[in-house]
Amino acid sequence: MIISKKYSLMLLLVILCSIHGTAQAYYYYYKGNKIPLTLNENKVVASIPKTCDVTSKRICANVQVLDSIRDSDGYFDIFIISRSDYEKLASMDSWEEDKKSVILTSCFIIDKNAEVYESPHLTVKIKKEEDKVLLASYAERYKFRIVRNIPSMPLWYIVSVTLESEKSPLQCANELYESGDFAYAVPDLVSPTIPDGIQVRGITSKTTEESSGIYDLQGRRINGKPTKGVYIESGRKTVVR
Repeated sequence: MIISKKYSLMLLLVILCSIHGTAQAYYYYYKGNKIPLTLNENKVVASIPKTCDVTSKRICANVQVLDSIRDSDGYFDIFIISRSDYEKLASMDSWEEDKKSVILTSCFIIDKNAEVYESPHLTVKIKKEEDKVLLASYAERYKFRIVRNIPSMPLWYIVSVTLESEKSPLQCANELYESGDFAYAVPDLVSPTIPDGIQVRGITSKTTEESSGIYDLQGRRINGKPTKGVYIESGRKTVVR
């Protein structure tokens, strides 16, 4: 009986250690530092290519869209919905077809309990001009799309995951950075409703050293006082209300 209890206790400890060791840790890199993220399991981000308009309309007709993200490159409709509404969609007969057109990503909690939403995009900085070929090889391996170069910064590229991608933008960004092949790789963590006075670090296409001044999301420098919208200032995404 004593042996049985000891065995049971040891088995429980092994299971607990196993669960702890395999628990998903979320983070991204900013200036070489690993910044932790807390997953918000109550929300889901659904990104649908503009070419799949029927799917977008059906989703909007069947669930409550909590918020939406403006895709500056105009490729995706990006909606934030509750986990329960997502489960409702997944139970519908049309979902078997609709899911082929939807990229699902996550919602996270960061500084001061601000929420950020994982869009399909990430930003990558190559080390030298010749590394464009290297970026193209990673795009083929990870099945992401090179959207465009940032005109004001020749080494910086906006890329996005696709319907064929097997990993999230966060996973892609972290693995590209951890490979050592790139100077910078960060997911596009967007917050349409950042509380006043909060700046979100590390979710921009520029580092502080390379981005004096104020820029719009297309990398164009803003002269004078910016109007309402989202901008990059001193390497951080800020909201002007």
